[in-house]
Amino acid sequence: MTQVSVQKVGAGKTPPIFEKIAKRFEGIRQRAYDLFEKRGREPGHDVDDWLQAEHELLGWPAAELTEKDGEYEMQISLPGFAAKDIEVTAAPTEVVVHAASQEDKETHEGNVLWTEFGSKDVFRHFAVLNPINVDRVTASLDSGILRINAPEAVKPKEIKAATA
Repeated sequence: MTQVSVQKVGAGKTPPIFEKIAKRFEGIRQRAYDLFEKRGREPGHDVDDWLQAEHELLGWPAAELTEKDGEYEMQISLPGFAAKDIEVTAAPTEVVVHAASQEDKETHEGNVLWTEFGSKDVFRHFAVLNPINVDRVTASLDSGILRINAPEAVKPKEIKAATA
């Protein structure tokens, strides 16, 4: 099992990953518009165009979020990625995963009709119901599965007002 570094972001701070995501959404918007144009500007397919563009540009690995005994566990299928390719950002109410790798595949025989080999770049976002302790978030990669453990933040004990 290989450890994956976790960028910890405190409350009220904007993680740098959000700037990357904003640029990615602009790319999705542009790709969806290109699909609309390619179809001859035929209305009524905007959701299909957006979903196709999102799938093409973001990918969408299988994932699972569970909560047990005051701790969240996230599992994301990231086959083909190394720990160095993965960036985990933990903020009090969310965890964002960005995995990117560059792979150049050369084909020397035959005509390639289509290929899915090449660069891979995926994002996953997990919103959590209760705030997490970002300082205790850990991540590890084992056999293509990224596991993130995020303990909930300790809630301050309620102070009961003394009755007079």
